[in-house]
Amino acid sequence: MQPKESEIVKCITDAEKKTKKEICIGKIFGSAIFEQILDTTGKHKYALYEEVENKEWRLDTTRLEYENFIPLAKTPLTHPPPPEEYEDDERLYTSVKAFIEKHLDMPNPLGYDVLTAFTLSTWISELFDFTCYVGFYGREAVGKSRGLEVLKELCFRAWFTTNLTTATLFRLTEKFAPTLLLDESEFLTAEDKKELIGLLNSGQRRGVMIPRMKGENFNEIDFFNVYCPKAIAGTEQLKRTTTSRMIVFTMTKNIRPIPRIIDKAEASKLRGQLLMWRFRKISEMKNAGTELKATAEFPELEPLGGRMFELIYPLYYSAPPTARPNILEFSKEIERSKLQAEKTELSSIVFEAIINLKDTKVSHGLLLLKDIAQYVNAVQPPQNWIPEKTIARKCRQMGFETTRTTRGVAILIIQQLIERLRKDTRYSTDLLNYVEPEPNEQTEPKKDKVSNWLDR
Repeated sequence: MQPKESEIVKCITDAEKKTKKEICIGKIFGSAIFEQILDTTGKHKYALYEEVENKEWRLDTTRLEYENFIPLAKTPLTHPPPPEEYEDDERLYTSVKAFIEKHLDMPNPLGYDVLTAFTLSTWISELFDFTCYVGFYGREAVGKSRGLEVLKELCFRAWFTTNLTTATLFRLTEKFAPTLLLDESEFLTAEDKKELIGLLNSGQRRGVMIPRMKGENFNEIDFFNVYCPKAIAGTEQLKRTTTSRMIVFTMTKNIRPIPRIIDKAEASKLRGQLLMWRFRKISEMKNAGTELKATAEFPELEPLGGRMFELIYPLYYSAPPTARPNILEFSKEIERSKLQAEKTELSSIVFEAIINLKDTKVSHGLLLLKDIAQYVNAVQPPQNWIPEKTIARKCRQMGFETTRTTRGVAILIIQQLIERLRKDTRYSTDLLNYVEPEPNEQTEPKKDKVSNWLDR
C-alpha cells in the first residue's frame, strides 16, 4: 500500500531534521549523476555514475548517501534496481516495446511506438523544454488503467495515484520531478479538478511556475515548478485546453489475450537497463562539453503544428532512427484527424457562410449576423439553431470586427482577412453552393441552446 502524500511530506521533514541532510531522489550534480535505487534486499540506496578522469565514468551502486543527500525511505515512486547493461539503444527500445505490446492491446499499432518513445523520454526529461502528456480514455473496462499500470513499471520515477489529493501534490511533484500517472480524474471534486488542470496546463513547459496560497490564513503565496511527464486515464476527457497538450488514446476492449498479471521481474530488469541508458545519455553530453539540452534538429518534424511539434519532439529524440518513421506517421495521423474535426466545427461553417454571402448579402462592407445565422441554421432543426451571439463570438475569434447597424449587428468584411483565412487549413472546407433558404419568421432559436460539439 502506497503512503499518502501527507505521510511522505512528514517523512521528508522528519528525516531532514534528524539527519541535517537533504532528502533527494536523485539528480545531475556536477560531474556526477545519481539516482535512488531499490536493491535486492529491499533497501534504498544510490546508484552513482561519476566521472573519474579523462572522460571516463565509474558506476557505484553501494552508496547509502551522497554528499549532503540521502534517499527517501518511504516513497510512492517506482524505483529501478541497480543499473544493468544492455546491448544497444535499438535493442533496448525493442525490448521495451515488446513489453508494452505483451501487456497492453492498443487500438492503433503505431501507439506502441509512441508509448515506448514516451517511456524513454521520461528518463531524460531534463533535456527538453517541453514534455509529452499521454491520455487513455474510453468506457469502463477497456484498458485505461492498464495503460497507466504498464507505464508505472517502465517510466522514470513513476508515481501512480488513484486517490489524488492536491494539498501536497504540488510540493511533491516539484520535489520528485516524477512521471505522474493519474487515474479516474472524473472522481475528483470540482476544486481538486481545478487544481489538477492547473497542474497539467502549467507543467508541460519547463520554467513555468504555478502559484498556490499557503499559511494559516492563506495569505502567503508560493510558486511551484510542476514540470514533469504525465499520463492520465478516465472515462471523461478534460477540457480542450488540457487535452491539446496530450496524445490521447481512445481505448477499446481487447481483441487478443492479455496477461492479467504484469511481469514485474521483466519490468524491473528493463528499468535497470533504462537507468543505465539514462546515465550514458547524460554522460555523453557532458563528455562532449555541450549544454544538457536536446538541440538536435529534425527537418521532417517542421511541418507539424506548434503544439504537435512540442509533443512529438521528445519522443522522436528519444527513439532510435529505425522507430522514428512510425512516430512521425502517428503524428501525421493525429494532425489529419484534428484538421478533419476542425473543418466540421462551427468556425469553419461560419467562414463558409461568409464566403458564400459576401457577394450577395454585403452592403457598404457589412454582413449582418442574422444572414450568417440564417445560412448556418438552414438545414438544422430549430432545437439546434445557433444564436447570433455565438456566431458573433466565432467571427471575432477569426478576426472580424462587429458593429451595430439599424438592421442589426454586422461584421466588417475585409478582403485581406478573408484571403488570409482562406490559406488557413482549418477553414479550407469544400464550400457548398449556397441556396437561399425559404423565408421563415423564426430566424433565431427561442432558447440560447447550442450542441456541445458546435460550441467548442
